[in-house]
Amino acid sequence: MRHALTIILAAALAVARPAQAQNHELEIQPLRPGPFAVACTNVAQDEAAIAASGATPADFWEGREAGGRVRYIDEILAHPASVVRYAAPVPDLREMYPRFAGEAVEHVAIVCHPTPQANSDPDYALPGSGDRVPHMQPPGAAPKVIDYGEYHAMLGMPVGLPPAQPVARLPLLVFSHGLGGSPISEGYIDALVGLASHGFMVAAVFHGDPRFSRIRIEDLSDFVYVLRDFDKFVEMELMRPVSLKALVDTLLAHPQFGPAIDPERIGGFGASMGGQAMANLLGARLTTSLGLACRDTVRDARIKAAVGLVPYAGQTFLPAFCDDQNGADDVSRPYLAISGTADTTAPIKMVEQAIHRFGSSRYLVELEGVGHEFTPEMAGDVFTWTVTFLRAYLGDGPDPASGAMARLIRMAGVAGGPADALRVDAHVPAAAGLDGTTVVEFHNEILDHYFIAASGFEVDQILSGAAGPGWRLTGQSFNAFSRIPVVPVTRVAPVCRFYGAAAGGPNSHFFTASPDECEAVKRAGGWYYEGIGFHAEPQLADGRCPEGYLQVRRAYNQGWPRNDSNHRFTTSDSTWREMARHGWALEGVAWCARP
Repeated sequence: MRHALTIILAAALAVARPAQAQNHELEIQPLRPGPFAVACTNVAQDEAAIAASGATPADFWEGREAGGRVRYIDEILAHPASVVRYAAPVPDLREMYPRFAGEAVEHVAIVCHPTPQANSDPDYALPGSGDRVPHMQPPGAAPKVIDYGEYHAMLGMPVGLPPAQPVARLPLLVFSHGLGGSPISEGYIDALVGLASHGFMVAAVFHGDPRFSRIRIEDLSDFVYVLRDFDKFVEMELMRPVSLKALVDTLLAHPQFGPAIDPERIGGFGASMGGQAMANLLGARLTTSLGLACRDTVRDARIKAAVGLVPYAGQTFLPAFCDDQNGADDVSRPYLAISGTADTTAPIKMVEQAIHRFGSSRYLVELEGVGHEFTPEMAGDVFTWTVTFLRAYLGDGPDPASGAMARLIRMAGVAGGPADALRVDAHVPAAAGLDGTTVVEFHNEILDHYFIAASGFEVDQILSGAAGPGWRLTGQSFNAFSRIPVVPVTRVAPVCRFYGAAAGGPNSHFFTASPDECEAVKRAGGWYYEGIGFHAEPQLADGRCPEGYLQVRRAYNQGWPRNDSNHRFTTSDSTWREMARHGWALEGVAWCARP
């Protein structure tokens, strides 16, 4: 009976802890356009050639068939020598690239970037469109990239001594438009310029999708249509990461753009099929047959984080990332998906299925009632989530990455526009640093128990089967300390570790950073005190965590009547809600963790 009373005591102590708000609890105002003037590379077009062709400008931009053949923008460039052009090398794999294996396929790109306020180059009016390319690079001129001093001054950062290289080192965003679109089609040029105004160099390729497959965006939910031309559809999908990686190669080697790129801060943004391409570049494998064969695509380890707007992850009858989306398991870098709940072309349930399998920091923002589209009403939500996320994981702006991360881990939504909510959030922490350790979570599918381990040796033992069968890593983790830091930079408390079975209690572990709770469990008996599991930052007197820290919260399975108590510790709000749906008691903040 004693062990049952002890379990009740431990549970009562935990439940008495004040329940806390979620980590992501703030609705923030939408970002306005950034402070930077923006210039873009030359995409001037020969309007006489367009008129003589009988096609529209958009036919060339988007690679449509017109006049009996597929068009591409390279046919109408007025100053081809002043345009960003490159040949993307296709892997020599005939079974994956049946028509283009081993070839070098011509691509055109546009690059928009922060430019000096003094740039007086005129805007360029796109033919057949009301859109304009700002401060377009004149033919024969070098791009006017912002210099180090002006860049830092615009951000309110101390300039200090300029480096030997006077141009600013900018974060690069590789941009991939939706299926059948182009970087200068309606809405896209505004997106490029909007992102560049926040300090990013944004490089977008004209994919010219119909050169590889004639499938249209409205056909993606049509099984019969996809079935008929699936090999061409797959080759078109595979060409996306091929062309994007080659674009990064081209820009890093460019005499003006190369020195202006920080190679440690390269990210990506993709819409629809472009969002899928970003996942592929980060490691996701691709469904390459109707039998759900799974193959690697071209990847790019230089891309540190990516955003997908209404990203395509397949249909129920044909997931994009292999059977049960298991090809998504290899994604190991942060990804933010922004999806509409009314999207039938790229259903949010397929995106969520894939996101849950990512091994990296992963977020899914849902936009209520939004379909497969990008409208002006969505712009505030999309840009605010995108810029906040990319600054957090790439680092940018007047504060270090930790400041951007502090905003992201509190952000729940954006005011105005469609109702938005964070449907999935799972933050994988940065390297723990001096005296730090990363605490990882296991789940036992036989016991349906969770366990956390801070020791690399213990983790290896569990994975080897020494703790019994059924244990697997969940992919969730948080940072803590292996000991009290030699240089105390924060308040650190020991986390007591107890094991029930050794004292007649449940076959489960219990952890607490509360000295009072630790002593109470020791006195009551029924839980064997194993010692200090690790050290952690305790919450403040009001129960909250210091600014910039994640709450590690504790949920309880209410298993004491059957002597099967188990607790779960998580920084994820979506996991917290899921545990509540499964009947677990939410016990509040256990301690705090650096992101």
